[in-house]
Amino acid sequence: MKYEDYRVEDFIKDDFFVEWVNNPNSKSNEFWEKWMSSYPNQVSNILRAQQFITSIEYDDFEPLREDEYIEMFENLLKKKSSITPKHTAKKTITFRLKVAASISILFLSFLAFLWHTNQQDVLAASKQVVQFSKINPIGQKSLMTLPDGSKIKLNSGSSLTYNSDFGKKDRTVELKGEAFFDITKNPASPFIIRSGELLTKVLGTSFNIRSYDGEEKIQVLVVRGEVSVSDDLGSSFILNPKDILEYNHYDKNVQKTTCTDIKNVIGWKDGILSFSNETFNEVALKIQKWYGVDIVVEDGFNVQGEYTGEYQNMSLEKVMDGISFASAFDYKILSENKIFIYKKL
Repeated sequence: MKYEDYRVEDFIKDDFFVEWVNNPNSKSNEFWEKWMSSYPNQVSNILRAQQFITSIEYDDFEPLREDEYIEMFENLLKKKSSITPKHTAKKTITFRLKVAASISILFLSFLAFLWHTNQQDVLAASKQVVQFSKINPIGQKSLMTLPDGSKIKLNSGSSLTYNSDFGKKDRTVELKGEAFFDITKNPASPFIIRSGELLTKVLGTSFNIRSYDGEEKIQVLVVRGEVSVSDDLGSSFILNPKDILEYNHYDKNVQKTTCTDIKNVIGWKDGILSFSNETFNEVALKIQKWYGVDIVVEDGFNVQGEYTGEYQNMSLEKVMDGISFASAFDYKILSENKIFIYKKL
């Protein structure tokens, strides 16, 4: 792959480059950092391609256009001397060669100036801190490995954002949605997660955070190690394994309890869709987010009952068959993203 000849559109089409932007890890970061050091003239194209792929806006810059300095040299060539002496053919050729040599020196000097100026811009751009975001649409989950080796399983309809200098000064990320974190231990640099009004700080542990827009609560569950959680009012809590903290957006109330059904909370990361005494509305919300579908209920039909059970790596049809049998309703999958539920005749 001749990356030194790539244009922005070439980078965008390159699978290896796209994978690095969306799911960077220590090896790919090392490769691209060394490559950019070897080809600093390509840093601007790298940044533009990253911007397109991640849809993150940052200050852009335009390199000096070739036509701006070509016009300058054309003007030089158009100038005529006010003196027109008589010369022999040999002297005329010598004079023209001298003029050409002078112009060439000026041209090369100007190119050197442009190269130096552009190199300063490129170096400044390479040091520029940009943001990377991994965004999962509804119905899609993904596994990320951050530059420090930490692994994050990102749930459906979720996003994780971090800066390009992650791990150099600190290890801070922002979560919207749900993710399971398995953090590489580094006592000198705590791992910090911003999720809504909560700030979660760890050294090295595994835990789950759920913080979806529109949901009433933010939830933090610790599986291994110790986690510190603080809210925007200054309250702070220490969580140990099996501790679960729930923060209410509306009344700012915080509850810390012991989780009795860990699988129901974090089973999603292993492909387990589970319900524990949940209403149909709660079940429907989970199914919609899990499979990326819309559930529409027939007008005037209220689905009754509570649901308990689990489905591991099951198809949408299998899950709907089980729920419809338990609650005695029928359903139709109208399209790839819509389910119609109606009363059983």
